Amino acid sequence: MNQLQGLGLTLACEVPVMVMLARSQPTSRVFVAAVLASAMTHPIAWKMASILSPHEYRQGLWAIEAGVVLAEATWYHWWLHTRFSRTLLWSLLANATSFGLGWLLLRS
Repeated sequence: MNQLQGLGLTLACEVPVMVMLARSQPTSRVFVAAVLASAMTHPIAWKMASILSPHEYRQGLWAIEAGVVLAEATWYHWWLHTRFSRTLLWSLLANATSFGLGWLLLRS
């Protein structure tokens, strides 16, 4: 999978999850927030993952994902004016969905 495919998968997973989870918010606002969050974090996460050695990969990947979850939760908190604890859960669920599907696709 290349970076563009990875971003496409991320957007295809995370945007609908965020729209569903943040259904009390205006759909267009959630859609834009989710696209921008992934567009900002995905290139950084991809670059960081690409420089990990095979020995560092598993631990490094979890650290990168944790950083992405926190960054996106902060973005959603700011953009959607919702409690941070809620946006942290939303970010975790959205990222777990895309990470899990990506992992399954790479394993098959």
